[in-house]
Formats: sequence, structure tokens, C-alpha cells
Amino acid sequence: MLELDSTAFLSPATALYALTAAILNLDLKYVFELDTFINRSYGGQLQFLTILGVVFSYITVTIGLMGHIMDSQSLIATKNRFLLIAAPVEVLISVLYGSIFLYDKKLLVPDNIDAVLPPLVDFGLHGAPSILLLVDYFVFTSNWIIHPAATFVLYSSLGVGYWFWTQKTYAMNGFYPYPLLEIVTTPQRIGIFAVSIIILFSIYLTLRKIHMAIHGKKLPVPIQEKAK
Repeated sequence: MLELDSTAFLSPATALYALTAAILNLDLKYVFELDTFINRSYGGQLQFLTILGVVFSYITVTIGLMGHIMDSQSLIATKNRFLLIAAPVEVLISVLYGSIFLYDKKLLVPDNIDAVLPPLVDFGLHGAPSILLLVDYFVFTSNWIIHPAATFVLYSSLGVGYWFWTQKTYAMNGFYPYPLLEIVTTPQRIGIFAVSIIILFSIYLTLRKIHMAIHGKKLPVPIQEKAK
């Protein structure tokens, strides 16, 4: 039976997970409660890669929070595995959203959108998750040891899965969640997904190298102390 760890409430990792969970919860609550045509359409906010990423990140940090509070190594290990998806995906979202938004925000936001996100909510969805998850990875999490080939297959599967999901929502709604996907041809749309998968894999490799440069082959100090 799991027991509460009284020292966990004072740990920096627990504070980070609690803060991240609180931010993501507020942002998700805001967008899911909007009275917009998106929320009334098939798939709602879950049509967007951003929202899918935030939901998965919210699950990830909640598992991490419970793992530290309950002193459960199995939950912490599960969080670490989920982070392999959550952190690179959030960085990808920040990179794609930031670059495309600066180029032409109309490629991301439909002209007929009937709600504008406040700046704090916008940052909470597209910037804060990647920053907070990277802090977790570089400070509190051991480096990813999964073989890069397996990781590429995993990310490719996620990309293909999102492709089929966007095709399903398009068939039901008659529009894609992002205007960019509306104005390109099917081969170009496939190219966008393929390039995004390659960028995602490149982010994973870069983050792993940075982690190695910071810690070498050792675990971050907080985890080493926990293991003693």
C-alpha cells in the first residue's frame, strides 16, 4: 500500500509538478469552457495539436506529482516515460507556433474565430509547458536511454495518428483545425507532417545531448539523493 511521504511536500520537484499542473489545468479549463464554434464542432479543442499536447503534459506532471507525494518509484518511472513524448512535443509546439505566428498568424487562427486568447493563456498553452517540462527533464529526470530508432518509430506513429485524426475531424466538420492545412495540397500536407516528425526527432536528440552535457551519465542530483 502506498504511503504519503511528508518530505515530498517540500521538494523542488513536487513544487514544479504542482505549479505546472495548476497552470495547465487553468488553461485547459479556459479553452474547454469557451463558447466557440470550435468547441461545438466534432473533436472540440482536441482537434488542435497544442491542446492534445497540453492534455498529455497535464497527465504527465500529475503522475509525477502523485509519484513524489506517495514516494512511488513506479509512478515516477511512468512519468519519466511519458516525458519522452511530452517534453519534445511541447518544444515542437512552441517552435512551430512561434515561427508560424510571427510569419502569419492567419495560418494558425481562422478569420472567423469568435474568441481571442488572452496573452497569458496563449503563453500558458504554447510556451509555458515546454519551459516547465524542460526544467523537469534537465533537473529532476534521468536521461532517456531508449534507442533512437525506437524513438523515431514512436514519434512517427504519433504523427500518423494525428494525421488520421485531422482527416476524421475534417470529414465531420468540413474544415481543418489550422488554416495552414486548408490552403495546401494533400502532398504538401503530408510533407508538413513528415517535416514535423523529423523536427520532433531532432528535438529529442538535441535535448538528450544537452542532458548528457549537463549531467554526463549520472542522474540529476535530486534523484541521486532520493535513491540513497
